[in-house]
Amino acid sequence: MAVNDVPLTRIDWVEAQIRQAILDGELAPGERLITATLSERFSVSPTPLREALQRLAGEGLVEFAAQRGARVTPLSARDRDELAELRKLLEPETAAQAALHGGPEWRALVEATSATLLATLGQATTTPVARELAYRAFYEATAGGCPSTRLRNMSRVVRDQASRYRLAVSDGLDREELATVHRSLVGALLAGRPAEVRTAIEREIVAYESVGLDMTAEPEAAVAPGARG
Repeated sequence: MAVNDVPLTRIDWVEAQIRQAILDGELAPGERLITATLSERFSVSPTPLREALQRLAGEGLVEFAAQRGARVTPLSARDRDELAELRKLLEPETAAQAALHGGPEWRALVEATSATLLATLGQATTTPVARELAYRAFYEATAGGCPSTRLRNMSRVVRDQASRYRLAVSDGLDREELATVHRSLVGALLAGRPAEVRTAIEREIVAYESVGLDMTAEPEAAVAPGARG
């Protein structure tokens, strides 16, 4: 049996579900994670749920406080800056290696996911979540050309954790500037120019960093999971 064919345990499954809900903003920063509500929502008992939350705490996506239980880790400028610096170390090299080693199928997938991302940037009515999903799809496709599994995986983890911050500033982005940077990145990828790839990705990360992050909302004002109308 291949590694990817190994079935998920109940803990693995609920961990993946909660992680995705956090990264997509469905579970908001600072939102309390009530065991009974989550157990009902995901149809799991409290035991695997608590283990999943502990794992997510190890990733920095969930935090525990005495007498208050678990909540989604709030956004912070320090965390955003740290993730941005890690992305600048990992993502440019991952994409540069992909530019050197990617084959015809990789090129076709990069072009297709790029077209989708550019479409979301060009439409003011596109939701932040839809734009973020297109962004992730493009970078996942790009990283697919990198021969190093470890580098691909490390880049994905940091990129995914940074998604909460991209969602938070999505409405304040200069989409035209971002589209221009993206086109230069794709051109460099397809032409096999690693130095230009690195520069373009760093410019893109800085474009997200330059948007002010609103962290004034009180975490306790968040709606409990499953309570949204």
